[in-house]
Amino acid sequence: MENKKELWEDLSFEINKFPKIRESLEEDEETFIGSGNKNANLLFIGDESDLYESEDLKVSIGSSGEFLIRLCDMGEFIPEDYYITTLTKCKIKYKDFFSDEQNFLKELLHMQIALIEPKIIVTLGQYSAEALLGREIDFVKERGKFIDWKAGIKVLITYDVKYIKEVRENSGKKSKAPLEFWKDLLLVKKELDSLNSNNGEENINE
Repeated sequence: MENKKELWEDLSFEINKFPKIRESLEEDEETFIGSGNKNANLLFIGDESDLYESEDLKVSIGSSGEFLIRLCDMGEFIPEDYYITTLTKCKIKYKDFFSDEQNFLKELLHMQIALIEPKIIVTLGQYSAEALLGREIDFVKERGKFIDWKAGIKVLITYDVKYIKEVRENSGKKSKAPLEFWKDLLLVKKELDSLNSNNGEENINE
Protein backbone atom coordinates (compact mmCIF):
# COMPACT_ATOMS: atom_id res chain seq x y z
CA MET A 1 0.00 0.00 0.00
CA GLU A 2 2.83 2.37 0.93
CA ASN A 3 4.60 1.56 -2.33
CA LYS A 4 1.48 2.47 -4.31
CA LYS A 5 1.23 5.78 -2.45
CA GLU A 6 4.83 6.54 -3.42
CA LEU A 7 4.08 5.69 -7.05
CA TRP A 8 1.15 8.14 -7.03
CA GLU A 9 3.48 10.79 -5.61
CA ASP A 10 6.04 10.03 -8.34
CA LEU A 11 3.35 10.37 -10.99
CA SER A 12 2.19 13.69 -9.55
CA PHE A 13 5.79 14.92 -9.48
CA GLU A 14 6.33 14.01 -13.14
CA ILE A 15 3.17 15.82 -14.16
CA ASN A 16 3.89 18.92 -12.10
CA LYS A 17 7.39 19.33 -13.51
CA PHE A 18 6.11 19.18 -17.11
CA PRO A 19 6.98 22.68 -18.44
CA LYS A 20 3.80 23.35 -20.43
CA ILE A 21 1.59 22.18 -17.57
CA ARG A 22 3.49 24.34 -15.09
CA GLU A 23 3.23 27.36 -17.37
CA SER A 24 -0.55 26.92 -17.67
CA LEU A 25 -1.07 27.36 -13.93
CA GLU A 26 -2.10 30.63 -12.37
CA GLU A 27 -0.49 31.82 -9.14
CA ASP A 28 -1.24 29.48 -6.20
CA GLU A 29 -3.11 27.12 -8.53
CA GLU A 30 -2.60 23.39 -8.01
CA THR A 31 -2.46 20.58 -10.53
CA PHE A 32 -4.74 17.66 -9.73
CA ILE A 33 -4.04 14.53 -11.73
CA GLY A 34 -7.53 13.16 -11.22
CA SER A 35 -10.53 13.01 -8.93
CA GLY A 36 -12.46 10.30 -7.16
CA ASN A 37 -11.70 6.79 -5.94
CA LYS A 38 -8.14 5.79 -6.90
CA ASN A 39 -9.14 2.12 -6.63
CA ALA A 40 -12.31 2.41 -8.69
CA ASN A 41 -13.40 -0.17 -11.23
CA LEU A 42 -14.45 2.61 -13.61
CA LEU A 43 -12.18 5.29 -15.07
CA PHE A 44 -13.40 8.25 -17.12
CA ILE A 45 -10.78 9.90 -19.36
CA GLY A 46 -11.60 13.28 -20.89
CA ASP A 47 -9.87 16.29 -22.40
CA GLU A 48 -11.52 19.11 -20.45
CA SER A 49 -9.92 20.86 -17.51
CA ASP A 50 -13.26 21.55 -15.81
CA LEU A 51 -14.16 17.88 -15.33
CA TYR A 52 -12.85 18.28 -11.76
CA GLU A 53 -11.11 20.85 -9.59
CA SER A 54 -10.00 18.72 -6.64
CA GLU A 55 -9.18 15.10 -5.82
CA ASP A 56 -12.55 14.51 -4.13
CA LEU A 57 -14.94 15.13 -7.04
CA LYS A 58 -15.37 18.81 -6.26
CA VAL A 59 -16.55 20.64 -9.40
CA SER A 60 -17.51 24.14 -10.46
CA ILE A 61 -21.18 25.08 -10.85
CA GLY A 62 -22.18 24.80 -14.50
CA SER A 63 -19.04 22.87 -15.45
CA SER A 64 -18.72 19.72 -17.54
CA GLY A 65 -17.68 17.93 -14.36
CA GLU A 66 -20.86 18.90 -12.56
CA PHE A 67 -22.88 17.74 -15.56
CA LEU A 68 -21.09 14.37 -15.73
CA ILE A 69 -21.43 13.72 -12.00
CA ARG A 70 -25.11 14.66 -12.09
CA LEU A 71 -25.71 12.14 -14.88
CA CYS A 72 -23.73 9.51 -12.95
CA ASP A 73 -25.96 10.17 -9.93
CA MET A 74 -29.05 9.80 -12.11
CA GLY A 75 -27.64 6.54 -13.47
CA GLU A 76 -27.22 5.30 -9.88
CA PHE A 77 -23.43 5.25 -9.89
CA ILE A 78 -22.00 5.96 -6.46
CA PRO A 79 -18.89 8.17 -6.02
CA GLU A 80 -16.83 5.14 -4.99
CA ASP A 81 -17.54 3.58 -8.40
CA TYR A 82 -15.40 5.90 -10.48
CA TYR A 83 -12.33 8.05 -10.98
CA ILE A 84 -12.09 10.95 -13.44
CA THR A 85 -8.93 12.15 -15.15
CA THR A 86 -7.92 14.10 -18.25
CA LEU A 87 -5.29 13.65 -20.93
CA THR A 88 -3.30 16.76 -20.00
CA LYS A 89 -4.15 17.46 -16.34
CA CYS A 90 -4.30 21.16 -17.21
CA LYS A 91 -6.24 23.81 -19.14
CA ILE A 92 -4.37 23.16 -22.39
CA LYS A 93 -6.06 20.80 -24.83
CA TYR A 94 -4.28 17.61 -25.90
CA LYS A 95 -4.21 18.71 -29.57
CA ASP A 96 -2.20 21.80 -28.58
CA PHE A 97 0.77 19.74 -27.37
CA PHE A 98 3.58 18.72 -29.74
CA SER A 99 3.71 15.03 -30.70
CA ASP A 100 6.64 14.26 -28.38
CA GLU A 101 4.77 15.96 -25.54
CA GLN A 102 1.64 13.96 -26.37
CA ASN A 103 3.67 10.75 -26.20
CA PHE A 104 4.92 11.70 -22.74
CA LEU A 105 1.38 12.51 -21.60
CA LYS A 106 0.26 9.10 -22.87
CA GLU A 107 3.06 7.42 -20.88
CA LEU A 108 1.87 9.21 -17.74
CA LEU A 109 -1.73 8.20 -18.47
CA HIS A 110 -0.72 4.56 -18.79
CA MET A 111 1.14 4.82 -15.47
CA GLN A 112 -2.02 6.21 -13.91
CA ILE A 113 -4.15 3.41 -15.35
CA ALA A 114 -1.70 0.83 -13.98
CA LEU A 115 -2.06 2.36 -10.50
CA ILE A 116 -5.86 2.51 -10.59
CA GLU A 117 -6.32 -0.93 -12.20
CA PRO A 118 -9.83 -0.20 -13.51
CA LYS A 119 -12.01 -2.87 -15.07
CA ILE A 120 -13.72 -0.37 -17.40
CA ILE A 121 -12.42 2.79 -19.08
CA VAL A 122 -14.80 5.30 -20.66
CA THR A 123 -13.14 7.69 -23.10
CA LEU A 124 -14.95 11.01 -23.36
CA GLY A 125 -14.48 12.22 -26.92
CA GLN A 126 -12.39 11.26 -29.93
CA TYR A 127 -9.06 12.67 -28.70
CA SER A 128 -9.26 10.65 -25.48
CA ALA A 129 -10.13 7.46 -27.35
CA GLU A 130 -7.35 7.82 -29.91
CA ALA A 131 -4.76 8.75 -27.28
CA LEU A 132 -5.63 5.70 -25.19
CA LEU A 133 -5.94 3.19 -28.03
CA GLY A 134 -3.01 4.56 -30.00
CA ARG A 135 -4.85 4.61 -33.31
CA GLU A 136 -7.43 6.54 -35.28
CA ILE A 137 -11.00 5.57 -34.53
CA ASP A 138 -14.24 5.62 -36.47
CA PHE A 139 -16.30 7.38 -33.82
CA VAL A 140 -19.68 6.68 -35.39
CA LYS A 141 -19.00 2.95 -35.71
CA GLU A 142 -17.09 2.40 -32.46
CA ARG A 143 -19.01 4.57 -30.03
CA GLY A 144 -21.14 2.79 -27.46
CA LYS A 145 -19.48 -0.61 -27.83
CA PHE A 146 -17.07 -2.31 -25.47
CA ILE A 147 -13.58 -2.94 -26.81
CA ASP A 148 -11.33 -5.51 -25.14
CA TRP A 149 -8.11 -3.70 -24.28
CA LYS A 150 -5.03 -4.55 -22.22
CA ALA A 151 -5.02 -6.60 -19.01
CA GLY A 152 -8.68 -7.53 -19.41
CA ILE A 153 -9.82 -3.89 -19.30
CA LYS A 154 -12.90 -3.01 -21.35
CA VAL A 155 -12.97 0.36 -23.11
CA LEU A 156 -16.11 2.20 -24.16
CA ILE A 157 -15.88 5.21 -26.46
CA THR A 158 -18.48 7.93 -26.03
CA TYR A 159 -19.02 11.64 -26.51
CA ASP A 160 -17.10 14.58 -25.10
CA VAL A 161 -19.02 15.84 -22.05
CA LYS A 162 -18.84 19.52 -22.98
CA TYR A 163 -20.31 18.73 -26.40
CA ILE A 164 -23.22 16.80 -24.88
CA LYS A 165 -23.86 19.57 -22.37
CA GLU A 166 -24.02 22.17 -25.16
CA VAL A 167 -26.28 20.02 -27.35
CA ARG A 168 -28.68 19.49 -24.45
CA GLU A 169 -28.80 23.22 -23.75
CA ASN A 170 -29.36 24.11 -27.42
CA SER A 171 -31.47 21.22 -28.71
CA GLY A 172 -32.91 19.55 -25.63
CA LYS A 173 -32.07 16.43 -23.66
CA LYS A 174 -34.02 14.20 -26.05
CA SER A 175 -31.90 15.10 -29.06
CA LYS A 176 -29.84 12.28 -30.57
CA ALA A 177 -26.37 12.75 -29.05
CA PRO A 178 -27.53 13.29 -25.43
CA LEU A 179 -29.78 10.22 -25.66
CA GLU A 180 -26.90 8.14 -27.02
CA PHE A 181 -24.59 9.42 -24.29
CA TRP A 182 -27.16 8.49 -21.64
CA LYS A 183 -27.57 5.01 -23.14
CA ASP A 184 -23.77 4.60 -23.09
CA LEU A 185 -23.70 5.47 -19.38
CA LEU A 186 -26.46 2.95 -18.66
CA LEU A 187 -24.53 0.29 -20.60
CA VAL A 188 -21.46 1.04 -18.50
CA LYS A 189 -23.53 0.81 -15.30
CA LYS A 190 -24.89 -2.58 -16.35
CA GLU A 191 -21.37 -3.89 -17.06
CA LEU A 192 -20.06 -2.41 -13.81
CA ASP A 193 -22.84 -4.05 -11.79
CA SER A 194 -22.07 -7.37 -13.48
CA LEU A 195 -18.39 -7.08 -12.58
CA ASN A 196 -19.18 -6.12 -8.99
CA SER A 197 -21.61 -9.03 -8.72
CA ASN A 198 -19.03 -11.49 -10.03
CA ASN A 199 -16.41 -10.15 -7.62
CA GLY A 200 -18.85 -10.60 -4.76
CA GLU A 201 -19.49 -14.21 -5.73
CA GLU A 202 -15.76 -14.90 -5.93
CA ASN A 203 -15.24 -13.48 -2.44
CA ILE A 204 -18.04 -15.68 -1.06
CA ASN A 205 -16.56 -18.78 -2.69
CA GLU A 206 -13.18 -18.00 -1.19
